[in-house]
Amino acid sequence: MIKNVVVPLDTEYLEEAAKVRGISRTRLVKVVMDKVIADRLVPVVLDDGDQKMSVPKPVRYRRYAKK
Repeated sequence: MIKNVVVPLDTEYLEEAAKVRGISRTRLVKVVMDKVIADRLVPVVLDDGDQKMSVPKPVRYRRYAKK
C-alpha cells in the first residue's frame, strides 16, 4: 500500500469539485484514486497518446567532476 504521495495538482479545480460535493480536497483525491484503481483505469488514462511519460529528465550538471 502506498501512503503519503506528494503530487502537484490543480488545487483550484480540486477545491471547486470538492466544494460542489461537500467534501475535502483530500477526500476527493482519495475517492478518485480509489475509482481509478477499482475500475483499472490506468491504461485507459495513459493510452491517449500523452507524451508526458516519455519526455526524458533534464541532465543535471555537477559543479565538480568525480575523480
